[in-house]
This record gives sequence, structure tokens and C-alpha cells, in this order.
Amino acid sequence: MTPPSSIFARRRGMILMEMLVAIAIFGIVVTALMQALTQVAKSAALSRTELRMVLRLQSELNKYSKWPRIQEFEGKIFETDPDEIGVWTKTEIIKLEDIQNMEQQPLQEMYEIVVTAYSDAIGNGEIHEQRASTVRYARLYSATGAAAGQVPTTPPVQP
Repeated sequence: MTPPSSIFARRRGMILMEMLVAIAIFGIVVTALMQALTQVAKSAALSRTELRMVLRLQSELNKYSKWPRIQEFEGKIFETDPDEIGVWTKTEIIKLEDIQNMEQQPLQEMYEIVVTAYSDAIGNGEIHEQRASTVRYARLYSATGAAAGQVPTTPPVQP
């Protein structure tokens, strides 16, 4: 028969081995969880930066497309400074020549507004870029007639 003290010694050795295995498994799980959380944080930061780029593109495109006399800025490039998360924009106004509509009629005084957003907020030295553009008729926001301060020369027609 086995003495009782050797049974307890064997059981104590088994508990120690179980504890070491449990600690090793816990360490592996914690390491994997930390790597997953790091990837989630990087993904969230990238999404935040891309959203900021899209919002800056929309804002700048809206601002420049509503200038009343856009022809005065033909060929000019406007750049903004980086914001608090490292996003900046460059806007270029280009006069379009020799363009036609679907009925082959020439379109005059048409301008393309191209806005490019840049970001280096990811921190890896790589600059990310997104671009948006629109086409605008030069006199779209020009005031004419009474709205421009001119008095109409003919009275309105009565029905």
C-alpha cells in the first residue's frame, strides 16, 4: 500500500502543473486579445481619418462651387493647413474647353472644381489621398436683372 504522504505529494505536483498550464493559456488568450484590440483601435483611427477627409471634401467642394464669379479663380490652386488630426485639402479650378452636351451643343463658361484631401494621420509616413470634383457653369450664381440692381426696362406681362 502507498503511504499517504506520497499521494499528497503527487497531488500537489499535479496542482502545480495545472496552475502552470492555466497561466500559459491565460497568457496566450490575453496576448491574442491585446493584438485584436490594437487592430480595432487602428481601424477606428483610420475610419475617423477617412470620414474627416470625406467631410472636408464635401465642405470645400460646396464652398468653392458657390463662388459667384468663379472665372476669376481659373487656374488657381487653394490649399488649407492640416487640421487637428492631420487632414488638409487642395482645390483647383479648371476651365473646361470644347465640351458638349448630349445633343452635341457646345457648352460655354464651364469650370471643373477638383478638391483633393490628404492625410498623414495614420503615422506610418504614408500620405492617403481622396479626390472629388464637380462641374459648374460660370454664371450659375450671377445675379441678373433687378437682383443685380438693374431696373427692368419692360413691364411684366399681365395674364
